[in-house]
Amino acid sequence: MAEVKSEECCMENKQSIAVSCSSVSEGSGSAIHNISHELFNRQTNTPEDDVAVEESFNDSLKDVQDMSLRLSIDGDLAAASGGLDMQDQVKRVLNKIRKSDSGQNQDGGNKIRKPDSGSNVENMLLDNVTNKYPLLRRRRRLIVIALDIHDNNGAPDKKMIQIVQRIIKVVQLDPQTARVSGFALSTAMPMLETIEFLASCKIPVNEFDALICSSGSEVYYPGIHTEKGKLLPDPDYEVDIDYRWGCEGLKKTIWKLMNTSEGEDNSKTSSSPIEEDPKSSNVHCISYKIKDLSKAKKVDDLRQKLRMRGLRYHPMYCKGSSRMHVIPLLASRAQALRYLFVRWRLNVANMYVILGETGDTDYEEMISGTHKTIIMKVVVSKGSEEMLRGPGSYQRNDIVPNESPFIACISETTEEKIANALKQLSKSGGI
Repeated sequence: MAEVKSEECCMENKQSIAVSCSSVSEGSGSAIHNISHELFNRQTNTPEDDVAVEESFNDSLKDVQDMSLRLSIDGDLAAASGGLDMQDQVKRVLNKIRKSDSGQNQDGGNKIRKPDSGSNVENMLLDNVTNKYPLLRRRRRLIVIALDIHDNNGAPDKKMIQIVQRIIKVVQLDPQTARVSGFALSTAMPMLETIEFLASCKIPVNEFDALICSSGSEVYYPGIHTEKGKLLPDPDYEVDIDYRWGCEGLKKTIWKLMNTSEGEDNSKTSSSPIEEDPKSSNVHCISYKIKDLSKAKKVDDLRQKLRMRGLRYHPMYCKGSSRMHVIPLLASRAQALRYLFVRWRLNVANMYVILGETGDTDYEEMISGTHKTIIMKVVVSKGSEEMLRGPGSYQRNDIVPNESPFIACISETTEEKIANALKQLSKSGGI
C-alpha cells in the first residue's frame, strides 16, 4: 500500500508540473506581449500590496521588490488576455461607428458612410486607431533630442534652436527613413516652457511625437490627450512613477537638508541656497531655483540623506546648475525612454539619442545602452555634472564605456556631420 501511495503521489506531482509548464507555454508569443500582459496582471491583481513590508531607515530600497513598469492595457480585460482576435476588434470598432451613426441620424447630423469593402473597413479602423493612439505606435525609428543647452538663467540657449532645426531637416531629407521616423524632445523644461521654445524655433509642436518634460516627470503626446487645446500628460506614466511620492513632507525635508551643514541648522543665520519655483513644478516634480551653488549639496550626498530618512526620491541638478528638480524614484528621462519601448513597442535599437558633451546630472544614464547615442562636442558650455558626486565616489568611466559601436561623437553640428553620424550608427544594427 505504501508503494502504491508513493506512485500516486509521483503521478500527481508530474501532472501538476506538466499543467504548470503548459500554462506557461500557452502564454508564449512575442516578448513585448508577455511583458505587457505580466505587467497588466501585476497592476490589476497587485498581490504584493497585501503583504506588509517592514520599513527600514538604514536601507530605504529594501521594499522596492520590483522596479519594472506598471502599465494599464487599453481595452477590455479579455482583449488583454488574448481572448479577442483581430476580427472581433474590427467588429467592436464598427459597432461603435454604427452607434454614433444612429445617434447622429436622430439628431439630424451627417451620416457616416457604411463600409462596403475590406479596404474601407481597414481604413476606418486605422483612422480610429490614429486618433486614439500617438503616432509613436507606428514609428520604426525615434530621434530623441536631449541636448541640455541653457544660459546662466536656465533659459534655452539660442544655438539650441539652430541645432534642433538642423536635426529635423537632416532626418526629413531621406524620404525612405523620414516616413518611419519620429521625433521626441527630452528636456528639463516644463511643458509650457517647452512649447514656447518650439514656437521660438518656428517648429510646430505636432512635429514631435513625444515630449518628455521636467526631467522625465511628465510625458506628452502632441495630437492626443488634449483638453481645450491644452496637452495632458500620459496617465499611465503618471501611475507608473507615483510609487511612494509625497510632496508636502518632502518639501520640508529638502528645505531642512539644504539649509543644514555638519549637523547645524543655518536657516536662521544665513540665507537659503534654494528657492522653490512653483512655475516649473508639477504633480511629480518639485523645482527649486539655486541661489548659491557653493552651499548646495551634491546629488549623492542629498540622495544618501534622503534614503537614511526612508525617503525614496530622485534629486537632480539641471539647466546649467541653475535649477534642482526632485522627482519620484522611478522617474527620469532614461526611464521615460524605457517606458516608450514597453508601452508603444518601440525598438530600443532604433532609438537615436542626441546629447551634448555634458548636461544635467541624469546625463550619464542616457549614454550607454542598446540605443544609439550621438554626442555633440563643444555645444554645451555649462552642465550640471559637477554637482553629481563628491570626492571618492565612482566616476563616469566606471559606468560609461570609452568606446562603443553604439556611440558616435561629432565636433561640428553641420547637417553633413549629423547625417554621417546617423548613417554610421545605423550600420551597427537597426535602421
